[in-house]
Amino acid sequence: MQTIKLPDQNTPMNFTQARLTAVGKADEILTKPVIVAWKDDRNGKFAPAIPGGTGDRWHDYGESNEGMLELQVADAFHFIFTEAEGFDEPDMNLASLEDNGTKFLCLNDACTEEDRQRLGFFPGGGLGG
Repeated sequence: MQTIKLPDQNTPMNFTQARLTAVGKADEILTKPVIVAWKDDRNGKFAPAIPGGTGDRWHDYGESNEGMLELQVADAFHFIFTEAEGFDEPDMNLASLEDNGTKFLCLNDACTEEDRQRLGFFPGGGLGG
């Protein structure tokens, strides 16, 4: 897996800003980037949440689920992407997100709680409104 470190901006970043930065960079490298897993070092949150998982299980999940690009933003946020180009059909485990006009895909398990509420995400699969 290729790993790229992106420097901190002049102002302290939050998760949303870091994700936008990562998605923008992933768009330069991959045709159709999809977030497979992520971690926010500042608050200790990560996705997907793996029952009984400790340490870097989120990273192991990203690597074992075709993660091909890891972007580390501001030494505090980590995003693992895979390439969706060539998918025969849309994977219903994907959510299409838009953040300040930037559109990207995210595995449902890698969506934040804020994304779930905004999308009307239903546990057990599928996409909401």
